Amino acid sequence: MSVAKSADISVAALASHFVVSFGLMGLCLFGTAGTLLWMEGWAYLVMQFGCSLLMTVWMWHHDPALLKSRTQFFKSGMHGRDQLFMVVFILLFFSYLLIPGLDAVRYGWSDVPIPLELAGLLVVAASMWLIFRVMQVNSFASPTIEVQKDRGHSVIDTGPYAVVRHPMYSGFVVYVLCLPLGLGSWWMLLPGLLICSSLLFRIPFEEKTLHAELDGYTDYCTRVRFRLIPGIW
Repeated sequence: MSVAKSADISVAALASHFVVSFGLMGLCLFGTAGTLLWMEGWAYLVMQFGCSLLMTVWMWHHDPALLKSRTQFFKSGMHGRDQLFMVVFILLFFSYLLIPGLDAVRYGWSDVPIPLELAGLLVVAASMWLIFRVMQVNSFASPTIEVQKDRGHSVIDTGPYAVVRHPMYSGFVVYVLCLPLGLGSWWMLLPGLLICSSLLFRIPFEEKTLHAELDGYTDYCTRVRFRLIPGIW
C-alpha cells in the first residue's frame, strides 16, 4: 500500500492546506502592518513554514495516519464542547496574529529591543522542535479529544511524556508567549494569554476522557504528576 493511500490524503490536499493556512497567516500579519517591508514578520513566517514543512514530510514518510489526523480539526462524533473549543481557539489564534502588525509596524506602540526579538524567535524555534518531538513519539497526537481505539491507542510515557502529561501544550504555551517578543509586540501577549487560558480550560476535560477510555492512563498519571509545567503544574 502506498503512503498516499494509507494516509488517505493527497499531495493536492496537503498543498491546499498549506496555501490556506499560510495565506491567512500572512494576511493577518502583513495586512494589518500595511507593508511587506517587515523583517521580523518574514523571519517568523519563513521559520513557521519551514518547520511545518519538515513535520509534514516526516509524517508523510513515517506516520501517515498522524498526518491525516493533524489536518482534521473537526471530526464526526466530536463532543460539542470540543467543537466549541476548536472554533474559539482558531478565532483567538488568528486574532492574535492581527495584533503585531498594528502594534509593532503600523503604530509603533511597543518598543521591544532587537536582542529580545532575536531571543523570542529562538525560543519559538525551540518550542517548534518540542512540538515536533511530541509528534515523533506520539502517533495519537490528534488535535481533537479522542481515544483512537481503531488504531490501538495506548499510553505514551517516553520522550517528553516522561516529564509532563501534555508536552505539546507545553510547547505551544511557550510558542504563544514568546512569539510576541519575536515580533516586537507587547500587546500581542494579551490574546496570547487568552489562548493559554483556553488550553488550561481544555486539559481537565481531555484528561477526564483519557481516564475513562484509555487503559493505563490513570496509572500513568500517578507516575508523571505534572500536566504542563515540570515541578509546578
